[in-house]
Amino acid sequence: MKILTVFTGGTIGSTKSEGVISPDSENSYKLIEMYSKKDKKVEFTAAQPLNILSENMNGKILTQLYKCISSYDLSEFDGVIVAHGTDTLQYTAAYLSYAFGLCKTPIVLVSANFPLEDERSNGFHNFCGAVELIRSRKGRGVFVSYANCEYFADIHRGAKVLQHTAYSDELYSIHDNIFGEIHGKEFVKNDFYIEQQDEISLADCTELEETSDVLYVKPYVGMTYPQIRQGTKAVLLEGYHSGTLNTDSNELTKFCLDAEKCGVPVYLTGAEQGFFYESKLMFEKLKIEVLPPASPIAMYMKLWMLKKDRLDDVFMPCGGDF
Repeated sequence: MKILTVFTGGTIGSTKSEGVISPDSENSYKLIEMYSKKDKKVEFTAAQPLNILSENMNGKILTQLYKCISSYDLSEFDGVIVAHGTDTLQYTAAYLSYAFGLCKTPIVLVSANFPLEDERSNGFHNFCGAVELIRSRKGRGVFVSYANCEYFADIHRGAKVLQHTAYSDELYSIHDNIFGEIHGKEFVKNDFYIEQQDEISLADCTELEETSDVLYVKPYVGMTYPQIRQGTKAVLLEGYHSGTLNTDSNELTKFCLDAEKCGVPVYLTGAEQGFFYESKLMFEKLKIEVLPPASPIAMYMKLWMLKKDRLDDVFMPCGGDF
């Protein structure tokens, strides 16, 4: 079995010295060394296009990562593993999901909650889970392998993972609907997982600028909305838990009117069918377009990647995101 392993830094490629965790290029290939001790039948090809803490991720670095992976003939590999930091794991997973779609060679992102030398680290569990998914030949497209406990790793669709909650290392998918999980040394697919067909391709939308032209706004009590700057392509509002916003707020009304004057569409993520709160009746009047249930980060990344004349494609499933 041949696997392309792409190292990008992050906690999984870092060491701790004098209480500070920093990327360590000499530590990057430790995962391969650890795995090769238990299984010498896997042939790894290693690449390291960047070596950063993932909180320093931006559009140009995402583009660099995509170009690195796509520079290889993926048909020569059984799979690709991308070692990544946890802080922006979801952004990169969504970006690669839209860049590669349901590609025949599975691409699996792995990260770690602690550096590999820390006995609490789930990094090696996550890496082993990625190898087992690739070995099973049961997945196409982009995935995340992540263990919330020490016993097994869950396999998530790359465009379905949710942001970590504050002070928690645990990772979940929208509706807790994972693609499958690793039992022992075997990948077991979730029988209740329904795959979406890849209806559009974003492979021509991978070139990103360093900063985004999408304004991403999350709600909080007593909030004031930011000004819409020139060059803003779209606005993405994330609703509260029930997909609601403070529609009594003059702030929201003024913000939506300003967006309309600037010709900037406003989208809402986090809303769910069947929860018809009174506040939602204002969405149509304010010209807020409600997106289907999906990972908010994935919707942000899709809007960022889409060209201005293709924004309506945000409603179409791609790579299993809905």
